[in-house]
Amino acid sequence: MAAFKDISPNASAGAKLGNWFNNRFPSAFSFYRDHMSEYYAPKNFNFWYFFGSLALLVLVIQIVTGIFPVMHYKPDAALAFASVEYIMRDVPWGWLVRYMHSTGASAFFIVVYLHMFKALIYGGYRKPRELVWIFGCGIFLMLMAEAFFGYLLPWGQMSYWGAQ
Repeated sequence: MAAFKDISPNASAGAKLGNWFNNRFPSAFSFYRDHMSEYYAPKNFNFWYFFGSLALLVLVIQIVTGIFPVMHYKPDAALAFASVEYIMRDVPWGWLVRYMHSTGASAFFIVVYLHMFKALIYGGYRKPRELVWIFGCGIFLMLMAEAFFGYLLPWGQMSYWGAQ
């Protein structure tokens, strides 16, 4: 904030605009500075640390691509398979959303496995973070159950034999 108060008359238009904005809304620049530009990051960040946020991104994609087919799905044993066919053939872009959802489920588990592998490599299951590991394993078991039930939703031959 101090950098904006001592602005010279020969400053650029962007600096003047930033100064004007900062005088009226000072918390915006401090929020950006504290949480984005000057955020402390450890020196040992590497490739493995992306998988937690990547799992969140794929989860959001799964939620979004799961909402749209639900609008046309019929949860009835006699109508479930026909409703999936309707989504695939008659709903505009329904085939794309369903394929994004089914492919995203596989991608989600790959990312979650890599995220768990990273925790195993770096000892995320040890004290003092063992409770985080236990909750993560519980979430993983719930995700496996949800994926299994999602696999049964079309109520076709693949669902039947997958459940056997």
